[in-house]
Amino acid sequence: MTYSGVAPRYSNTDNYRLLRIYTYYRTALGGLLMLLFTADVLSKVLGSYAPNWFFATAAGYTVLNITTLVGLWRNRSEPSSEQLLLYLMIDIAALTLLSATSGGIASGLSYLLVITVAASAIFLNRQMSIFIAALASMATLTESLITNWLFGIDSSRFFTAGALGILMFATALLFQYLTQRIRESSAEAQQKAKEAAKAKDISQKIIERMRTGVLVTDSDAQVQLINNAAAKLLGLHQPSPNNGLNLASLPVIESAFSQWQVNPSAKKAPIKIPQTNGEVRVSFATLGDDDSPETLVFVEDHRLLAQEAQKLKLGSLGKLTASIAHEVRNPLGAISHAAQLLTESPELSADSTKLLNIILNHSRRVNQIIENTLQLSRRSESQAQVIDLARWLDKFIEDYTLAFSDPYAVHIHLEIAPQTQAEILAKIDVHHLQQILTNLFDNGLRYSHAAIGEYRLLLRLGFREHTELARLQVIDYGPGLAEDMEEAVFEPFFTTENTGTGLGLYICRELCQSNQASLSFIRWQGHSCFQINFAHAQQVF
Repeated sequence: MTYSGVAPRYSNTDNYRLLRIYTYYRTALGGLLMLLFTADVLSKVLGSYAPNWFFATAAGYTVLNITTLVGLWRNRSEPSSEQLLLYLMIDIAALTLLSATSGGIASGLSYLLVITVAASAIFLNRQMSIFIAALASMATLTESLITNWLFGIDSSRFFTAGALGILMFATALLFQYLTQRIRESSAEAQQKAKEAAKAKDISQKIIERMRTGVLVTDSDAQVQLINNAAAKLLGLHQPSPNNGLNLASLPVIESAFSQWQVNPSAKKAPIKIPQTNGEVRVSFATLGDDDSPETLVFVEDHRLLAQEAQKLKLGSLGKLTASIAHEVRNPLGAISHAAQLLTESPELSADSTKLLNIILNHSRRVNQIIENTLQLSRRSESQAQVIDLARWLDKFIEDYTLAFSDPYAVHIHLEIAPQTQAEILAKIDVHHLQQILTNLFDNGLRYSHAAIGEYRLLLRLGFREHTELARLQVIDYGPGLAEDMEEAVFEPFFTTENTGTGLGLYICRELCQSNQASLSFIRWQGHSCFQINFAHAQQVF
């Protein structure tokens, strides 16, 4: 275990700086005493009893201090406790000798030892600073004793030397206390500064990763901060405000800002961004209450907000429809059962049989809607597994076509991208994938047969561009959807047929999302194409 006489400190740089200042003082003190002595100023005081010794001591002390100062300039590391102790002891010896050659304590030079003791309290711990105070007091008393013996000076100066010793001890204790308080305050301030810097860094990272765009502008409408989300939503290529970004370069935001300044409570409509052809919503808040406040601007993607609102709406609708479906199911079953029993009656006319068939057909249709609705409300979690899509699709197509009364009338062609050499792997729940493809195949074959008189589909399997994500396209040979229907194709209860439930594609998209995949509609050579983008085979669900 090692012991250090240096007091605890929070910054080596600050201690080095203080020591350098103290060394400047020592150098200036030695130089000043030499200058006053050689200029014959205060000749009755400085070196009055031993001028040669005074000059030699002042010159040696000055040269030593200059050497120390040069060493500090060249070597900017903090000195050891032994070096600090040596510096202070040299000060005590030099000042004591200068005082003795000038007539003792009456010259006033001994009082400079108080500064040395104060410095020891700053650089050293309590025990070592008390030691320096005791050493300086002993040196003062010894110097008074020697000068009294050699020069016959009045012995009453022993009282002055004792008082000076008491002052040195008081100085050591006082400066030790003040230094400790300053160090504690400095350490606390440094700790708070670190915490503030950490909090600032965390805030910047949070703001940078936010999906909501954030801008901060000053009173001159100059952008001080902008995150990547805001730059992307506003169509800016350079998110840094260092390029002199101003609200004047964002006319749509500047216009909304002006309207907000006139009426802060006014309802804000979505803003069209020409650069991205998207819509955003902006809101403003004032930062600070001084004469030049800054303004915080939030930029949100209106499409995402609309989608979130739609999800909430559909979630509530799903719960409501599930409750209604559950209540309707029992009476519907009774109606269907009664109609089936009635068909067995031998007294039915042809018109009555036709009406009963209508009841049964529509009962089955309503029951299918109820089954689909309940399936949405109690959908099970995905049990995903990694599959080779090419091999799995071959087996699925074979099983699917065998379910038809005439399997040879169904033509489903699987086309694998020619550049694909490795296995096409994806991670998905195979039961969900079966349900998705069954629905897409049923719809596609029905539209193909209505258009060309054949049950025909084209499947295109490959990877998405520049990725390792699998992609499957299901293409029918029908006329394709009208453009005004493309956005609503995945809406619940949307259908183009009188006999459809309008829940099939909605369920397919929900099943894809539960497997971290996506289902989208695109056009392929004038035909309808539903594209499934699968999750990566190593994706963690």
